[in-house]
Formats: sequence, structure tokens, C-alpha cells
Amino acid sequence: MAFIEYYQEQRTIEFKKRTDIDLQSLIRISARPKYFLFGLEMYLFPKPVFYFDKENLYRIQLNEPVIKHDISTIIEVRRTNIVINERRVWKIIINDYGGKISYKVRSNYGKFDWFLDKIKKNPNAIVDSKHVWGIFE
Repeated sequence: MAFIEYYQEQRTIEFKKRTDIDLQSLIRISARPKYFLFGLEMYLFPKPVFYFDKENLYRIQLNEPVIKHDISTIIEVRRTNIVINERRVWKIIINDYGGKISYKVRSNYGKFDWFLDKIKKNPNAIVDSKHVWGIFE
């Protein structure tokens, strides 16, 4: 266990040097992958990981620059019909200087609720309810 903690600490330090962002202060909203090749799939098939803080949404992918979007530019968050490993896939639509950018994110259970609550504070954003019965509220 000590090796894993050491490795995570080193990755956090390296990330801070590279991006000037403290990874420990961010909240992860995308689910962790299920490992099927002893963790090698992270390097063979890298997928973006999504984090957020008080002001921004971050898209972080291995060996690529960090993409940062202001929370206020998110115009819609909605559920899709896709469920992978009991995790709902959500679509996030961002207004980026007149154009729209969309991301699909497999949700992280409790943390994604915090993200939805944060987006609901924006009066111009449309936020789908996490639960099916939420449409009747």
C-alpha cells in the first residue's frame, strides 16, 4: 500500500509542476475504470478524466494539455440512456465562444451530485435530474 501512496504522491507533484494546478484540491466527477490488463489500459487506451472545483471544469488526459472550462459556460448537463458498469453516462454541453463542445462522462456516484448542484446554481443552465422521478418535481 505504501508504494501506491508514494506513486500517487509523485504523480500529484509532477502534475502540479506541469500545470500549476493542485490535483488534491479538485473533485473527480468521472468514474474510475475497471482494470482488465493490470492497469496497462490507461496507457494503451487513455480516456479523459474530469474534475471540477469552485470555478472550473477540467478535462485531463494522459500526455495532453489540461483543458479548462469555466463552470458558468456549461449550458446543459443531461443523462443519456447508456449505463456502463452500473454508472450512468452523462452529456455535458459547454458554450465555448459561440460554439458548442460536448463531453460524455461516466459518473462518479456521490461526487457527481456535487457537480450537478454546482451547475444548478447557474440560471442559464439546463440540468437533468439524476433520478428518473426527478422530472416530476
